[in-house]
Amino acid sequence: MKISAFLSCSAIFLATFASAVMPDDPNKIDTCKMPGVVAYTIDDGPGIYNDELLAIMAKKNVKATFYVLGRKVDENAAQAAALKKILDGGHQLASHTYSHDNMDLMTDVQMKDEINKTSDTIFKHSGVRPAYMRAPEGRCAELCTKTMAEMGQIISHWNIDTNDWRFTGEKDPLVATKKSMEEIMDVLYNKSDPATDSFILLQHEIHEFSVRHLANEVIDTVIKKGYRFVTMEECIGEPAYLPGSTVPSTVPVPPTGTTIAPTSGGPVAPTDAPGPVPTVSQPNGGATVSGGPKPTISTPPKGDVDSSAGAMKVASWALGFSALLGYALI
Repeated sequence: MKISAFLSCSAIFLATFASAVMPDDPNKIDTCKMPGVVAYTIDDGPGIYNDELLAIMAKKNVKATFYVLGRKVDENAAQAAALKKILDGGHQLASHTYSHDNMDLMTDVQMKDEINKTSDTIFKHSGVRPAYMRAPEGRCAELCTKTMAEMGQIISHWNIDTNDWRFTGEKDPLVATKKSMEEIMDVLYNKSDPATDSFILLQHEIHEFSVRHLANEVIDTVIKKGYRFVTMEECIGEPAYLPGSTVPSTVPVPPTGTTIAPTSGGPVAPTDAPGPVPTVSQPNGGATVSGGPKPTISTPPKGDVDSSAGAMKVASWALGFSALLGYALI
C-alpha cells in the first residue's frame, strides 16, 4: 500500500514540478531579440503624474512604451492630451485594454470589443492604432492568445517587475522605492550581463512614489549596469502600430549595405541607402482592429516573474510538497 501511495504521490509531485518549471507561452513576448537592452514599459495610464514622468525621461534621454487604458483616455481631456505628448517625446503607445478586466473571463467577442474600443479611443486622440497589447495582470490564456493573434496584436509580457503596486501602502516613499528596487537589483544589476541578456521591465505611472522616486532609481540603475533603453518596437523589431496609423516607425534604419533578417521567411535583402522609415498610413484610419499581421513568436526567457504565473508556481510546489508529506504520514 505504501508503494502504491508513494508512486501516486511521486506522480503528483513530478506533475506539479513540471508545471512549475514550464516556460511562458512563446506567443507572449517577454524578452527582447537582442542583448544589452531594456524595454521600459509603463502600465495603467495616462495618469495624473504623466507629465512628470515624461519630463524625467526627457531629461535622461530614455524612451519607453506606455500601455494605456482606453477608459483612462476617455475620463478627461488632460489624460487624452497625454497621448500626443507621449508620441512627441519619442515614446510608443500600446494597449492595456479598455476596462482593465480579466481577459480570461471574457468571450472572444468581449475581448475584441476591449481592444477595438481602446484602439478607436487612442486613434481619435493620437492618430495611431497600437499593434502591441498587454493583458491586465498578464492574464491571456489560449482563447485570448488566439483572439489577439487574429487581431494582429503582439501580446506583451515582462521578465522583470518593480512590483510597485505592492508598496503603495508604505508611508515613506523611499521605503517603497527601496522595496520596488529589490528584484531589479537582484536580477538585473547583480546577476545579469548586458552582453547576453535583455529585459522587459514593468512599472506603473499611477502611483506617486513610483514616478517621483522610483523612476529615477530604475533609470539610473539600468544605465549604470550598461543597458540601453528601447521601445517595445525596437525590442521586438515589429512595427508599433497597425495600418491606418499616421506616425513613422521608431525602429532605427540600418546603415547602408547592411542586411535585414526577414521576420517571416523569404530572402534577406540588402538596404540600398539610408533614409527615414516610411510612415504607415491609410486613407480612412480604419474603424476596428480586425485581422492584421500575426505576432512574432520569441523564445521565452529562463525566468518568469509574471505575478499570476508566480502564484501558480508557488501553488504547484506546495501541492507537490503536500503530496510527499502525505505519503510520509501514511
